[in-house]
Amino acid sequence: MKRAFLFLAALFFPFALFSQIREEYRPLAHMLATLPEREPTTGNLVELLHPGSELLLRLEEEIMAAGESVHAEYFIFSDDIVGNTIRTALKHKAMDNLDVQYIGDGLGSRAAFFNRMKKSGVQVKHRPLIPLRPRNHQKLLLLDHSVGYAGGMNMSCSEFYDWVDFIVRLRGPVVTQLEQLYAGTWESHGGKTAEYGIPLPEHCDGGVTIQCVGDNPKKKERLNLKAYLWVLENAREYFWAKSPYLKPPREFIDALVDAAGRGVDVRLMTPWDKDELSCLEEPFERVLYEELVSAGVHIYIRPDRFDHSKVFVTDDYLCATGSVNLDRLSLCSNFEYNLYFYDEGVALQMKSVIEDDFANCYELMPEHIAAFPCWLKTFKNALRTLGKLF
Repeated sequence: MKRAFLFLAALFFPFALFSQIREEYRPLAHMLATLPEREPTTGNLVELLHPGSELLLRLEEEIMAAGESVHAEYFIFSDDIVGNTIRTALKHKAMDNLDVQYIGDGLGSRAAFFNRMKKSGVQVKHRPLIPLRPRNHQKLLLLDHSVGYAGGMNMSCSEFYDWVDFIVRLRGPVVTQLEQLYAGTWESHGGKTAEYGIPLPEHCDGGVTIQCVGDNPKKKERLNLKAYLWVLENAREYFWAKSPYLKPPREFIDALVDAAGRGVDVRLMTPWDKDELSCLEEPFERVLYEELVSAGVHIYIRPDRFDHSKVFVTDDYLCATGSVNLDRLSLCSNFEYNLYFYDEGVALQMKSVIEDDFANCYELMPEHIAAFPCWLKTFKNALRTLGKLF
């Protein structure tokens, strides 16, 4: 009798989860749920956090309070005050015989830093510098299988004190999905997956429905790209997005143009000056601006600070954040993940964040594009061709 009940519960439970999502968004949730760990989870608590000294202190305190495990994964883990503060906290927990792991990337951090981390007693796996692609671009901090910090922020002074960004603090079943995502990446980098099962965090009544979707270079299908294309195709009123880089593949550009052509308010926010790792991509992005603006896509430029946020919101219900930039590397190549929030309350919070930042931007108009350097106009077709290579 008990086995029959469990069998029926297993059959019914996924349908119960999808029923928490508005009917018009269920096709998206079903499309993304290609594995059990990608099914939407409900009963999650979400807190939006901004960088700064308070966030650094909070992360340090939560790591030091961990009693079982600390799993960290960052594309950039700098050898500066921020990086060393967190590295020291990881060292102390490793000395306490906790399960402390770190996944890094050879482009984002130096080999000497990985060696220092290993000497601290932390288990370390990282993607080597060569080959240059794909990169491990994910950013995660998971504590005791019950608390997760997710989003686009790396561990560096620049991101905590100079750039614009934010992350989300999570509790609830979605943390298990993040642990499973992390475990898969750890294994892809040569680590051995723990034999014990990952415990399911406590369900929170009245919590948020979230779906965690990761892309692994070993798998050809890029689910986050499919998700963006679906969202643009089905947006009714608006699609607002922030990304530090704006060089998506052709099908994404076409989806933006089609959405704007249907009367959807499509807005993309990006900084004018890029960071040191991507400054060479600036000309390739700017030749795209003319096509998008002429098609009715609104591009907002932030001139004062580098905005590293990766977020979109649509129609006051669905929003997402994670490690995915709106460029070819993130959408088509790297280790990446996004969290999709099917919740009006969180969507309105995200919308408010983006709306406040519009005040710090100017909209790119045809006259701005007309003032671009002559060489950019002369070689724009060549730049578009070359831009497809990376």
